[in-house]
Amino acid sequence: MDTHRLSTLKALLGRFPRIDLGFFPTPLHTLPRLGRTVGHDHLWAKRDDLTGLGLGGNKVRSLEFFLGQALAEGADVIITAGGLQSNLCRLTAAAAAKVGLECVLVHNDDRPAFYQGNMLLSHLFGAREVFLGRVDEEARARAVEDVAAQLRRTGRRPYVVANGASTPLGVLGYVRATAELCEQWSGLSGGAAGACSAGAPSGGVSSARVSPAANLAPSSPPIRQVAMVGAMAGTVSGLVLGVALLGHPFHVQVISVEYPEPHLRGLIHDLGARAWALLRAAEAPAELGPDPESDAFADWLNAAMTIHGDYLGPGYAIPTELSRRVLFDAARLEGLLVEDVYTSKTLAGLLDLIHRGVITRGEPCCFWHTGGLAALFAQADKLQP
Repeated sequence: MDTHRLSTLKALLGRFPRIDLGFFPTPLHTLPRLGRTVGHDHLWAKRDDLTGLGLGGNKVRSLEFFLGQALAEGADVIITAGGLQSNLCRLTAAAAAKVGLECVLVHNDDRPAFYQGNMLLSHLFGAREVFLGRVDEEARARAVEDVAAQLRRTGRRPYVVANGASTPLGVLGYVRATAELCEQWSGLSGGAAGACSAGAPSGGVSSARVSPAANLAPSSPPIRQVAMVGAMAGTVSGLVLGVALLGHPFHVQVISVEYPEPHLRGLIHDLGARAWALLRAAEAPAELGPDPESDAFADWLNAAMTIHGDYLGPGYAIPTELSRRVLFDAARLEGLLVEDVYTSKTLAGLLDLIHRGVITRGEPCCFWHTGGLAALFAQADKLQP
């Protein structure tokens, strides 16, 4: 990847309204004891569980763009929807509180008798909650529009964060994060990290965000593999698109936790194409990537990723024997917390890919931690001694 691509992409992203909500860059550090369980000496973690706002998590990056647009449009209330333990709902409530906007959360479930985990935090952040009972996502989406319409009739100016933040604008959060990781690694390795060397400007990487043990020689090999969760695809689509736009500095191992591989691939292609169309509408140079409606576009994105459906197990939010074991191993070997729905399966998938030789033992790789740790407290009944 060359410096020109990086600077062009950062300038392009700067044309969209965005507000600072998190602490970036998030830390990047090694996991030596966990790596040794699979004979790997170059295992890293990118810690987006430490984005800072409201117990952190990946959605902070998308919310910077959503709330930037909301404020630019003069919105005075933010609406989003999700289950009772939705990480997006919790972080939207925190973000709205931070910038002084009202927040309405629409839940497709019954009001719980006891608030815990994300529900408790959303309440502490002052969100107003609407409980629909156990309806499907389509009914929930209609209810969100009804709530927005009711607010408009009273003179309010609502802004809706739709579809679990999996929208073209939301995707830009992890396009931007891709550049951050490349700059961070370049600064860490003295600017000689091969394909991932982005030529970060002096002062662009905070030494406080890098593990003290991560004292790399200038010849240190670059991170070549990054494991990222694949769910509704808003986060991973941004990472895959960012990798493609920056000239494929590393490869994304997508660990599906919700959908079979063909369905998830379709989501990534659709969101990636619409996000790239959004960037092109902001006058992105044509040489950065192919036309999103061309046949070449799918091949360009596919070259950036491999999707694994083998770690989904019985289904969404149902742990596997491997993911449960890794949840305890991460805690007991590294003091690193992951939870049952997203991050334990992603980390388990990465470790198994190393164990099976899909990722070679000498190839530096990175687990991108997307947070969600507030939900861990709502999973306590399944984690008892």
